[in-house]
Amino acid sequence: MLNSRCFNIKYWGRCKRNLMSKYTLSTNNTYLFHAPDYKKLVSEDMVSSIREIEHLSRGHYRNLDIEMTLAFYTDRYVKQIFEFKPVGSDTTIVDVGSGYGWLCMAFAYSTQARIIAIERDKERLEAGKEIANILGIADKIDWRVGSLEKLPLEEREADIVYCIEVLEHVYKSEGAIHELCRVANDIVVVTTPNLWFPIIAHDTQLPFCHWLPIPMRKIYAKIFNRDKRENDNIFWSPYSLHKNMKGFRPISNWLHYSSYSKFKDTFPFYLPYGNGCYVEKMGFIKKAYYDVVSRLGHFSHWCVPSLSYVFQRIK
Repeated sequence: MLNSRCFNIKYWGRCKRNLMSKYTLSTNNTYLFHAPDYKKLVSEDMVSSIREIEHLSRGHYRNLDIEMTLAFYTDRYVKQIFEFKPVGSDTTIVDVGSGYGWLCMAFAYSTQARIIAIERDKERLEAGKEIANILGIADKIDWRVGSLEKLPLEEREADIVYCIEVLEHVYKSEGAIHELCRVANDIVVVTTPNLWFPIIAHDTQLPFCHWLPIPMRKIYAKIFNRDKRENDNIFWSPYSLHKNMKGFRPISNWLHYSSYSKFKDTFPFYLPYGNGCYVEKMGFIKKAYYDVVSRLGHFSHWCVPSLSYVFQRIK
């Protein structure tokens, strides 16, 4: 999705220091957001202990930079929500499909909110709890096993619900969308690949592959040796997502950000996928395209690879 490259160790160390130094105060009429200094909060001993957790050590996320992973979720999600809603001790935040719980941990470090992590893979959830325990924040998070199709939450229990790169894995289930709407009292933050975009980096990265019936996808992917990346994901279009988010309206102007400039301010950043890479800037062509599309405001969501929104309940 992004033009990225992994730098040598010496340069990478300098990049880490530069990125850490760019986290600053974000103000809100009611609350102040202070980004944590993870360099001070996460020790080398903590990192070593985290890497020994079996579920993490045997997977493809075993080499993630823990400090920078937490910084990524803080800068790209926690910090941004303050543009739409104050987050205090009376706020309940839910991350659906939390994985190891990095987003929940970022909220635990950054806010006094009540935080709920929901993950269907019990082993992964337990590993996430172990990570949080090593970091000393496990008791700030309510860890629940559950699926998107049947969330272990009461109606409107959450003030803010996150569903990050999960919808494509539940075979375009309308029931899953309805569950997000059922449990959210105010805000739903969704990110998922855009069906209408001709290439999806989340999948095979083959042009138009995701538009084909699944049997034909497998053949197409195999021809180009991408069959291991064909996961039978079913994607949402902007139209179908809007249609099913009943009772909610989009309030973000660019992806899940309040503005295009807020998105650009997050560069450079560490991308915590796979083995992790440092993203210095957008490529020239992508930036030129985004510069034009961003002028469409709310409608820009229809023209970018990611359906990334902040939806708000219509009062």
